[in-house]
Amino acid sequence: MTPCIPSPCQLPKYERMKQMAERFGFLRMEPGVTEAYMLMASLVGEMYEAGGACLAQHGLGEGRSSALAWLLERLPEPLSHSQLADLLGVTKGSVTGLVDGLERDGYVKREDRGGDRRMRLISLTPAGKELIEKALPEKFKESTRLLSRLSFAERETLITILRKLKEGLAATQGD
Repeated sequence: MTPCIPSPCQLPKYERMKQMAERFGFLRMEPGVTEAYMLMASLVGEMYEAGGACLAQHGLGEGRSSALAWLLERLPEPLSHSQLADLLGVTKGSVTGLVDGLERDGYVKREDRGGDRRMRLISLTPAGKELIEKALPEKFKESTRLLSRLSFAERETLITILRKLKEGLAATQGD
């Protein structure tokens, strides 16, 4: 369970959040904003767990599956550590540890290029390709199940809202 993220049934009700705002002096706090934020945080945690359960059946987590998925996407071209780090949105050091484990398990291989040992490229092995081709459809099926209660129009609206929130977050990170 993701720590510090309440489930929807544990979320404080509007009136309780309003009382908390008054108690802590958040005069401009809008309880509806807080409720929306807490619902999103709770939902993300639960969705992450559901997707993780599908991947765990294959001995994968989010990081390992994402790395394998990007390598599959880029076949037959191998990726450098820097390219994979950029695609995953992590540091080269994080990718090195991730690739070490995937290589140890036989899912990826590293190849030296051009005689420079610092320029090693990463590619899928047949076992890695087989694994990710089994795991991804199950994860996508779970994603579809989780969002199946929304109509096409509601999904489009949700995507628009989430993009707006993501843009807002990116804009505030530069402050």
